[in-house]
Formats: sequence, C-alpha cells, structure tokens
Amino acid sequence: MHFTFYALDGTWGPNPIKVGIFLEQLGLEYEVKFKSMNDDPKKGVKGEDYLKVCPNGRTPALVDHKNNDFVVWESGAILKYLANKYDDSKQYAGKTVEEQATIDEWLFFQCTGHSPVQGNLFFSLKYWPSKYNEEAPKNVVKRFRDETNRVLSVYEQQFKRQAEKHGEDKMWLVYDHPTTADFSCMPWMVVLSKFGGEMGLNLDEYPHVQKYIEKALALPSAKKILAKLPF
Repeated sequence: MHFTFYALDGTWGPNPIKVGIFLEQLGLEYEVKFKSMNDDPKKGVKGEDYLKVCPNGRTPALVDHKNNDFVVWESGAILKYLANKYDDSKQYAGKTVEEQATIDEWLFFQCTGHSPVQGNLFFSLKYWPSKYNEEAPKNVVKRFRDETNRVLSVYEQQFKRQAEKHGEDKMWLVYDHPTTADFSCMPWMVVLSKFGGEMGLNLDEYPHVQKYIEKALALPSAKKILAKLPF
C-alpha cells in the first residue's frame, strides 16, 4: 500500500476528509487507520503510538511508504505535499511561484481563518454542554457565529468574482479548476450544508457558496469519500 492515512473514528472529521478526497482525486492507493479522541496508548489520538506520528495528537496524518515512510501531518501540509510530489501537471498546487502563492493565500485562509471559527461554533453548540455541564455562554456562540458569517461573506464575494470571470461551471476558489485550496475548503462547506441550520447559519444568504457546495458534492472523488461517512 502506498499510504497509511489516519482519520478520526466514525465521522472522519472535516480535515481528514480533505485528504481522503484529494487522494482519490490523484488516484493514489491508501489504507485508512482510525483513531479515537482519547489517550488510549494504542487507539487514541493522544496515545503513545499516535503521538510518534503526529505530536499534536490530531488527525489527519499521512505516512508515505514509497518515500521511506515519510510522515506529514496537518491537513494543509498534507495537501501541499501530495500535490507537489504526485501531481506532475502542477494544476493543484500551481506551476509558478506566483500561482503557488495565490493558491496558498486561500489554502491558508481556509486552514487558519475558516475552519477554527466554524469548528468552534459547532463545538460550542453540540459538545460544550456535555464537556462543561452547562450551555455555552451566549457571547461565545455569537462570537463564533458572527465570525463564521464573516468568513462566508468573504467566500461569497470570491465565488461571485470567479463566476463572473470563468462562468458558474468553472467557479472554483482560485482558478477555473479545483486546487488544493478547494480540497481544503470542500469538507467544511459540506458540513455547513448538513448542519448549518443547527448552527444558526442561513446559507440562503450565500447563493454562490451554495452553488459551490453543489459542485463539490458532484466531484467523483468527493462522492466516493462522502459515501463512506455516516451523515
């Protein structure tokens, strides 16, 4: 097997889903190993075994068995590694330094500006009560909801520009074709399509985001991975 790919047991999690979809997009062979959100020495993300793979104790992580068992963790780093090493066309990571920088702007925006606030909004509504034995403070929920809406507004304007430039059939985040930035963005958008209402978000306010979600869900690589998930 070419790769061992670590994901969260059950739902995988949006960040591991990124990597799964991109592995499928590149046609690369992989085995998924699932880890639980605990400190079990063998099975947990905070267990002794997995911390040797990923010192942050989070999924995803990837082991490239055809490159001396090279290990890479953090979803954005994994996407860049796979694109740079296994996509000869360089369409996903960029052919020039300028293209790479433009793609990375949106890749890093997704990893650092989008997923943390959306993830914290979801956590504050779904998991805060069981973890802290109380409802999340209203100002905490408002903070993360407001920031998630701000991020969605940034995406909405970018997709609108892309649709005007390339047409809706080629409306991707950076160019007229998907890049690593899109594969980073897709799973978090799909989560919004499933749970946005529960999170107090109205996607009708973001029509281009909705069209983008439809495009992402139509990709064969995305269909293959999402068919394995429980939602």
